[in-house]
Amino acid sequence: MKIGIANQIIAALFFFIQIGCCRSFAQTTISGKVVDERGTVIPNANVAIINKNNTISAFTFSANDGSFTLKTALAVDTLTIKATRLGFEPGLFLLPNKSQATQLVLKESALKLQELTVKAPPVILRKDTIDYQVSAFKAEGDRTIADVIKRMPGIEIKDNGQILYQGNPIGKYYINGLDLLEGRYNLANENLPADAVRKVQVMENDQPIKILKSKVFSESASLNIQLKKVTTTGSAKAGIGLSPALWDANLTPMLFNRSFQAITSLQSNNVGTDLSRQLDVLTQSSQTRIPGPVLSIQSLNTPNTSPDRWLDNRSHLASFNLIKKTKNQTELKLGLGVRDEMQQQAGRNYTRLLTPGGVVEIDERIANRSDAKVLNGNLVVEKNTERLFLKNNASGQFGQIDGTGGLSRNLLQTNQDLTTKQTQLQNSLAIITHAGKQLLNIHSQTAFNRRPETLTIQPGVFPSLFNAGKDFQSISQNIRTTELDTRNTISITRQFSRIAFTPSAGLNFRNHQFESAIHTSAGDSIRMHDNAFRNDLKYTHLAPFAQIGSYYESSKWQIELSLPLRMHAFSISDFIKDSLQKRTQLAFEPSLTARYRITEYTDFTSGASYSYDFGNPSQVYSGFILRSYRNIQKMYGAIPVNRILTGRIGINYKNPLSLIFLNLAGSLMRINHNLQYRTGIDSTGAAELTFIRNNNIQLSKNIHLGIGKYFGGIKTSIKLNSDAGFTRSEQILTDRRVTIRNGNYRVGLSASTLFTSYLGIELSAISHFLQSRVANQRSKTSGISQLQLGVDVYPANAHALRLDAEHYATRGSANQNQFYLNLRYRYTFGKRKIDLEIRGMNLTNAQNYVSIINSTFTTAESGFQLRPRQVMMSVRIPF
Repeated sequence: MKIGIANQIIAALFFFIQIGCCRSFAQTTISGKVVDERGTVIPNANVAIINKNNTISAFTFSANDGSFTLKTALAVDTLTIKATRLGFEPGLFLLPNKSQATQLVLKESALKLQELTVKAPPVILRKDTIDYQVSAFKAEGDRTIADVIKRMPGIEIKDNGQILYQGNPIGKYYINGLDLLEGRYNLANENLPADAVRKVQVMENDQPIKILKSKVFSESASLNIQLKKVTTTGSAKAGIGLSPALWDANLTPMLFNRSFQAITSLQSNNVGTDLSRQLDVLTQSSQTRIPGPVLSIQSLNTPNTSPDRWLDNRSHLASFNLIKKTKNQTELKLGLGVRDEMQQQAGRNYTRLLTPGGVVEIDERIANRSDAKVLNGNLVVEKNTERLFLKNNASGQFGQIDGTGGLSRNLLQTNQDLTTKQTQLQNSLAIITHAGKQLLNIHSQTAFNRRPETLTIQPGVFPSLFNAGKDFQSISQNIRTTELDTRNTISITRQFSRIAFTPSAGLNFRNHQFESAIHTSAGDSIRMHDNAFRNDLKYTHLAPFAQIGSYYESSKWQIELSLPLRMHAFSISDFIKDSLQKRTQLAFEPSLTARYRITEYTDFTSGASYSYDFGNPSQVYSGFILRSYRNIQKMYGAIPVNRILTGRIGINYKNPLSLIFLNLAGSLMRINHNLQYRTGIDSTGAAELTFIRNNNIQLSKNIHLGIGKYFGGIKTSIKLNSDAGFTRSEQILTDRRVTIRNGNYRVGLSASTLFTSYLGIELSAISHFLQSRVANQRSKTSGISQLQLGVDVYPANAHALRLDAEHYATRGSANQNQFYLNLRYRYTFGKRKIDLEIRGMNLTNAQNYVSIINSTFTTAESGFQLRPRQVMMSVRIPF
C-alpha cells in the first residue's frame, strides 16, 4: 500500500468528523428540576425521553438538588418526558421540541409495594464518568476483575495487561478512589476476585491533581474499581502437573477499607505464567525513564499469544504494597517487590534483509537462557486536596541478569554470554499550593543509573575488523554506563475567568559517562584493541527553559496551549580522541491540544506540536560497539538534531443507552534528521552501522479505529479494533541511497456471549500483515492470522467445562498452519466457592509458533518452540 492511500483515509476521517459536527446543531436541550407537589426537590429520579415505539432516546438521573439535563436530536414536534422515582407515581410530560427549562412534578404513590426488583442499566453516564455494572458483564467462569473488564465496550486489555479506554492508555488505576499501586495495576487486575467488585468506573479527561482541576487539561482517562463493601479478599491457589513436573502457587491476600489498603502476593510457577509483568508500571510515570541495555544476545521474536503457550520458566515473586490515608488527607504508600526468574527459549530465526542488490537470508537455530534477580521498592508521601498537592516518590531498583545463548548457523556453533547489572535510584518531588491568588508549582526529579554490561562471543566474529581476516577464539565487549539526570521546574498559575495562564521556568541537567573496550583472544594471547574500538566519553546536557502555558475551559471546549523556549547546551569530552565538542541550540517547541464536546455522547480531539530530539548519549560515541554477534556499530560522534512535527485528530462517541462506543483517530509525524544511517551488510548478513552528516526525512502515518457494542438482552459484547501504519525513511544501504517504505496493518474482531445459563462462547479473530519496499525491491507480503474460540458449558450447578481452541496461520517464507487445544474442568463447592480444576494444555501437542516482525529493511521470522502437552490439577480458595 502506498503512502498516498493514507492521505485518502485521513481525508475520510476529516469528512466523518465534519458530519458529526453538522449533526450536533439539531440538538434539543431539556433542563429543569424534579419536585413533589409541595415543591420539595426529588433526587435520583429517572428522567427519560421516550420515542413513539416506547424506546428510550435519552435518560439521566436527577442530582441531589433535583436538577437534570437531557439532550436529544429526535425529529419530532413534541417530546414525551417520563419521570419515575420509588414512592412516586410515574409522570408523563409533553413538551414542544425546543430547548427549554421546565419543572416536572410527581405525585406521591398511595400503592403498597409487595415486591420490587430494581436492575441498574449495564452502563450509566454521569457527566464525564461512566459506570460499568460488573454484574451485567460477568460470566459464570470469570474469577478476576480482568476477566470481566475485557468484555466491557470501549475498554481493551493489551497482551501485557495495559488497559486502554477508547484506544488510549488509562492514566490512573484506583481501588475505591485510592491509587495503591502507582501504575503497577496488573497485580490487582489479575488477582482481585470479580465477586468483590460492584462496578468499574471510567473518568474521562480526569485531572488527578485536585488543585489543578479546570486549570490544567488532561487527555487521560482514569479507572476506578469500586468494591461491594469494605472487605478482606484475595485468593490462594496451588497446582501440580506432569510432563515435566509442574507447579503453580499463588497466595494473594488483600485488605481494603476506607483509609487503609494492602495487597501482599507470593507467587511461584513453571507453567508459563510471566510474573515480571506483575511489577511493570503501565501508566505514565513521573519517574525518569532509564534507557535500556546496549548489548544483547541474539534472541527469538516473542510470540503474539499467551505466555503459557510458549514460556519455559521457573519464576518466583514476592510483592507487598500498602497505602494509609491519615485524617489530614495525607497518603503514605509503600511498595516492595522481589523477582527471581529463569526463562528459556528455543527455536529458529529466519531473517530476510532487503537490499538494493537483492535479498540476504540468515537462518539461525537458537537456544537461550536468562536468569534474572531483581529487587525494587518505592516509598510515596502524598497529600492531594483542593488547597495543596504534595507528593514525594522515592524508588530504587537493583538487579542482575545473566544470559547465555547457543546459536547454530551453517553448521557453525556460536556461544554467547551476557551479564548486565543494574542500579537505579530516583526521587520525584511535586508541590502545588496557593500563593495569594496564584498557584505555585514546584517540581523536581533526580535519577541515578549505573549499568555495567559484558558480552562474550565464541568463536570471534567480524574477523576482518579484529584479526586481519583470520579466525580467532573469542571476543568480549565491556561497557560501563553511569548517569545522573535532574529536572527542575517552578511555575505560577493564575486564573482569569475561564482562562488559566501558567508561566514557568526550569533547569534540566544530565551527566552521562560511557566507557567501553573490546578484547579478543587468539591462541594464548588476549588483546585489548586500539582506540578505534574503545570509548571513554563524558556527555553533559544543560537545558534552561522558560514557558508560557494557557488553558481554556467552557461547557464545550477544552484548549491547552504551551509555548516553551529552551536553550540546549551540550559538552562532549572524548578522552580517547582527546577532543572536546560543544554545541548550543535554541529550541522553540509549541504544542496545542483541544477537545470539543459536540454532543453529550460525542467529542472531537486534536493536537499539534513541534519539538526537538537530540538523541541519547549512546548515539554520540565514536568507537566501535559490538552490540550482538552480527551487529557492530560506530556512530559519527556528532550530536543528532531531530526536528519533529506531529499532528493528530480523533473523534470519540459513547452512548450508554445503545451501549455503543466508537473511537477513530489519525496521526502524522514528520522528522527531519541531520544524521543518516549508513548500513553495510556482507554476504553472511553481518551488519556494520555508522552515521554520516546528511539531512533526511522520515514520515509516519497511523490510523486507528475501535468499535465496541454490548447487547444487554443476550449478554453479548462485540469489539472491533484495527490499525494501519505507514513509514517512509531514507538511508544509505550497501553504499546506495535508498528510500525505505514499510506498511503494517492489523484488524481484530472479538465477541463474547452468554446464550443461556448453560452455555457461553468467546470468539476472537486477528490478522496482521507486513510489507516492505527498499528502492525497487519489494518484499513478499507476510502476515499472521489467528482464530480463537472459547466455549463454556455449565451442565449442572457447580460444574463447568471450558474448551479453548486456537488456529494460527502464518504467511512468510513458507505457509504454516497450527492448531492448539486446551480443556478445563472446574468443580466449585462450599460456602467459600472453592474451585477444584483439572486442565489439559496443548492437547494437540503443537510444536512451533511462527511470529513475524518487520522493521525498515528487515523481516524476521521466528519459529518458537512451544510447551509440550501437559496436565495439571489445582485448587483455588477465595478469601
